[in-house]
Amino acid sequence: KSSLINRLAGKPRSIVSDVAGTTRDSIDVDVDYNGDVYTFVDTAGVRKRQKVEAGSEWLMVNRALKSVRRSDVVLLLIDATDGVRDQDRTLAARIAEEGRACVVVVNKWDAVEKDDSTFSKAVSYVEENLPAVGRWAKPVFISALTGQRCDKIYDAVKSAARQHRRRIPTAILNEVIRDAVMWQPPPKTNQKQGRIYYANQISTAPPTIVLFCNDPSAFGDGYKRYLDRKFRENLGFEGSPIRWVWRGKKLRAAKKEFVSKKPHAG
Repeated sequence: KSSLINRLAGKPRSIVSDVAGTTRDSIDVDVDYNGDVYTFVDTAGVRKRQKVEAGSEWLMVNRALKSVRRSDVVLLLIDATDGVRDQDRTLAARIAEEGRACVVVVNKWDAVEKDDSTFSKAVSYVEENLPAVGRWAKPVFISALTGQRCDKIYDAVKSAARQHRRRIPTAILNEVIRDAVMWQPPPKTNQKQGRIYYANQISTAPPTIVLFCNDPSAFGDGYKRYLDRKFRENLGFEGSPIRWVWRGKKLRAAKKEFVSKKPHAG
């Protein structure tokens, strides 16, 4: 992690050691790249729970987790030689919970033996083993030691931040949702047919979309994942979580509210 910060900064800014926990505090490092200034926060490492000691160690971990909240984009660093660990999943869950944009950075890619299928298998591995962010966070495969592909991090960060602040026009949003429902209608749950009346994006960073429907309980997790997947297939949002809010409303009230939200002429 500190090796990556030093590589991006172009000079030593953080202490590099093979001993976990060397970085005790979060350190802000400003890097100018192609005219844009990026502030990288070198956080204290998050170690396995049984290795976290009381006192200063607990404070160090707490500060690292708080850094997630104040970041625009979080770089989740994975060791290619170790694979995804439990603490990586914990951090991924915190990133999703806080609604932060994310780039999964797979380090030590130079140490992995490769064939024609290695890259595609690695992408699938990240998606499957980081369920909280793997479906939408872009993976970048690098070597902090050699500098291989480290410049790709900047493009990934910039893109994720842009998607995180993106707003979709209501008409397009509803067209995508309507097409997804026509392609695969919601299954009946407890003999009740779920119906989606309309959708509205209420905020960005993270993009938050309210779906007005007859009954939120009529839509299972599988169908919600389907809508998220179809939405991303049509509109992107790579690198950014999307918060879906399901609200129950009678059809007449939903139509009335939808009409009131339409922009007035003139």
